Amino acid sequence: VASVFLVLSALGTALVSLQLVWPELGSGYAFTSFGRLLPAASSAFLYGWLTIGLLGAAHHIVGRLAGRSSGGGLAAASLLLVASGVVAGAAAVAAGMSEGRPHLEMPLWADGVILAGLLLAAVAITRTAGVGKDRLGPPTWYLVAGAWWLVLAWLAGNIPGVTGFAGAIQTSFYRASVTGLWFVAAGVGVVYYLIPRLIGADPRQHSRLATLGFWSLAIAWVGTGARDFVYGAGPDWFETVGVAFSIALVVPVLAIVTDFGLAMRGRWDEVSDRVTLRFVFAGVFLFLLVPMANLISTLRTSSAVVQFTSWVTANDYLVFYGAVSLWVFALAYHVLNDGRPPAQPRLAGWHLRLSLVGLGAALVAMWMGGLVAGFTWAGGANEAVGNAFGDGFTSTVTGQLPYQVTSAVGMSVFALAQVVFLAAAFRRSPTGDARPMQLADEADVLDLQFGGSPTAIGWRGLRYGALALFALAAFVAWLLPAIDPANSEATILGDAARVYPEGSAQAAGRAVYLAEGCWYCHTQEVRAIVTDAGLGAASVAGDYLHESPVLRGVQRVGPDLMHAGSREGTDSADFVVAHLRDPRVERGWSNMPS
Repeated sequence: VASVFLVLSALGTALVSLQLVWPELGSGYAFTSFGRLLPAASSAFLYGWLTIGLLGAAHHIVGRLAGRSSGGGLAAASLLLVASGVVAGAAAVAAGMSEGRPHLEMPLWADGVILAGLLLAAVAITRTAGVGKDRLGPPTWYLVAGAWWLVLAWLAGNIPGVTGFAGAIQTSFYRASVTGLWFVAAGVGVVYYLIPRLIGADPRQHSRLATLGFWSLAIAWVGTGARDFVYGAGPDWFETVGVAFSIALVVPVLAIVTDFGLAMRGRWDEVSDRVTLRFVFAGVFLFLLVPMANLISTLRTSSAVVQFTSWVTANDYLVFYGAVSLWVFALAYHVLNDGRPPAQPRLAGWHLRLSLVGLGAALVAMWMGGLVAGFTWAGGANEAVGNAFGDGFTSTVTGQLPYQVTSAVGMSVFALAQVVFLAAAFRRSPTGDARPMQLADEADVLDLQFGGSPTAIGWRGLRYGALALFALAAFVAWLLPAIDPANSEATILGDAARVYPEGSAQAAGRAVYLAEGCWYCHTQEVRAIVTDAGLGAASVAGDYLHESPVLRGVQRVGPDLMHAGSREGTDSADFVVAHLRDPRVERGWSNMPS
């Protein structure tokens, strides 16, 4: 099931990348337009491929380590609910029913169906882990905690009725928590299982580094969500929180990667011999890049350049299409061949090479394109040219073209690699022996000591500790900034211009803007920095007081629209109508779909 979502979403992502180069591609049908296809493909990839794949991994791994599986009926019901919810939700988004929030575009009713499936999966995984709760190890820590963190994050992100800038903070909290506490945490749990299994060790063994990595990852990652608001309309102290946690993120990543490396002592030659291990450590290498790329997005000096550019999109691709997907591929090859080498090792090798070449080209192109765009805006402001809006934006569009072409080619190669995956993974290996798992002594598993400090995480500590950490993270990274008094201080702009009475032309126009996904390519937030010079007054939280959702935007593929109606050249209704009908009549350089 997950593999079907993988191939379809990868093909959709490739088509979206091509549309930035050929904007008329797929524009003949509403459901294949850029603003609809992008969130539909993204939802299918995140929740169809990765989430279903990781839940399947959790059922398999926890069952193996516990000695037997429990809750098989719950697991089957969970798969049905999650898969049907994702299919229906992605189809609804493609039909123009987007919620307008990054990673939360699917309608609330689809989210409810998926939530029911996630809850059943978490219960089934916990029941299975409870059978062998005296034999916990790092894979179980991450997979059990991650399943419940996903449920809690899903609940937090889908609480209805949160309006104004508090809603933007809610979305940011969800994105950070579901990324770090589900996708990354579950992926790390998969690696903690795979490395010992592939080298014949016991996955239940744990070290001090494993404990440090687990707790510090849970603490640090959620706080990095504040990077979305650097120089933005949020409270200044919240930016400082984001910087602090982004720096702190280095600790769990280094601890986890070091622990992986120590597990391979004396066995590094096996990486070149076993394609499954190559997938694992290719993902580990990309995982190492995450804190650096994230920190550049968070520090004020560098964020002024890369925010609202393709750099931010590349960071998401690095995690989802890169590290975590490679780890799920590795487990798929291992499980589908009953622990033996893949039946088609040459095809598996090509799958890895094509995935890395395609994704690598796309990542480098998006990172470089982000830097070029940011410096183009800053350079235009310093020269009083105004490259961030109007006809001056042509320098941004033309400057991005080489990088968008490279990214489109890269993601097309990545999509091709996933077709190869289907051919390589689902042919079972007829020969070869699975390497047996060597079990550690019971004393080592239960009460491993190092320097006088226990490294084991018990069943009780895992359950209550994971819940307490999520509550603490939600308080610091969501509730405190959401109740900041500045969020409810109305402004003239917020009260006069950014109000959308039900049934009004303004409300109808905003609904079209949301449904067509215009907010992916246009921001509505002006920062008090040189790259935004000429865009109008800097935005504050009160400007969004009456909006739900807040359409701050994701990336400036096109100009910022916060004050577009008051800028010369775009202050005419006739211009807007003509531009929407065919953007390239007067602006031949535009890459906006018509």
